[in-house]
Amino acid sequence: MIHKNQVTDLFFDLDHTIYDFDKNSALTFQSVFKELGMKNMENFMSCFKPINEHYWDLFTQEKVSREELRYYRLYDTFNKMNVAVNDEQIHFIADYFINNLSKNNHVFEGAHEALMYLSEKYRLHIITNGPERVQEQKLKSTKMDHFFETLTHSEHLGIKKPNPEIFNFALQSAQANPSSSVMIGDNWKADIEGALNVGMYAVWFNQEGVQKTANNVWEIKTLKELTKIF
Repeated sequence: MIHKNQVTDLFFDLDHTIYDFDKNSALTFQSVFKELGMKNMENFMSCFKPINEHYWDLFTQEKVSREELRYYRLYDTFNKMNVAVNDEQIHFIADYFINNLSKNNHVFEGAHEALMYLSEKYRLHIITNGPERVQEQKLKSTKMDHFFETLTHSEHLGIKKPNPEIFNFALQSAQANPSSSVMIGDNWKADIEGALNVGMYAVWFNQEGVQKTANNVWEIKTLKELTKIF
């Protein structure tokens, strides 16, 4: 395991790691359903969450496009709930979601404190598969953009985590060495395996308590734990 004195750079995922995507998504969907006069949508997020994760996995594997992700995660959710919607409504909700999500700025507990502590000791960076414009808006709305020296977006590069090329690009942009760099994220395949495959170390933000082990990987359930590791 790497010693913290060897670390110079910390690379973070954004959604589900710093930015509370599920909480902010729920608030955004509540707003659009209210605008459309859609009722009895209380169980929407419980249906949407696993479907969204499924389509993000497909998106990461290059099996669906970003547009297909945005459409079918909603289409399948409404089907599962037996809610009748047409294509026009789905596209309206999809666009509303993307354009308004970043207006909600909830982050995971301890995020600001952990980043403030870490930024005094290390250089911090972001590597994200999320859409470039929206991700930058999230960082601004949460008042966290000043913590990060570089932002690497898959949309800009046309390459997604866990592809080694996006990690190598991020390392080059930060002028960082993989042997002194750590990736921090929630997605085992995209963030953890992706980082390990280019020689980085990793911290797995594992809120669900899933059982996995690997060399050169720390595991945390709260962001505050980062201050104990580093």
